Amino acid sequence: MRALVVGIILALAVAGPVAGQTAGTTIVAGQAAAGARIGGSVEEAASALGTFYEKADTKSGKYTAYAWALRPVLALTDKESGKIVFIIVVNTDSYRTDRGSITGGTERASVESAYGREFTTDEEGSSVTLIYDALGIAFDIDKAGPLQGRVSQISVFTPGRWKAIIDGL
Repeated sequence: MRALVVGIILALAVAGPVAGQTAGTTIVAGQAAAGARIGGSVEEAASALGTFYEKADTKSGKYTAYAWALRPVLALTDKESGKIVFIIVVNTDSYRTDRGSITGGTERASVESAYGREFTTDEEGSSVTLIYDALGIAFDIDKAGPLQGRVSQISVFTPGRWKAIIDGL
């Protein structure tokens, strides 16, 4: 999963966060992240994140990926409905969860303390993903490097749809 997401992000050239970022800094499982809303439109997200974004269809053609050039954010929209179904916040402590104030750089133990131990995992490459499917949130925990054992990516998605979305990429 992480390799695919990183590939999409690199392909769309997502840059780092802007200093002093304030709009939509709360991440809510299954609902919203970075000013974008699950079930919302890209136009709504652009009002919070800015209009400097690139878009590309996923390999399957089922989704369109949007990457903001001045924010560490990627959103996937369902091509049929045009609605956002997946939001990824990468390598930043500018956004935090409403539960436990989890940000990029937070230790895995804090994630488990805030969200519990009822998760599944997807281990690939340089990270392990803690997937809280029923809640609609997942956390990538790096296995090496400066963020070893810490959150490097937070994904928000339609609750209960992790596998369907990931398999549909």
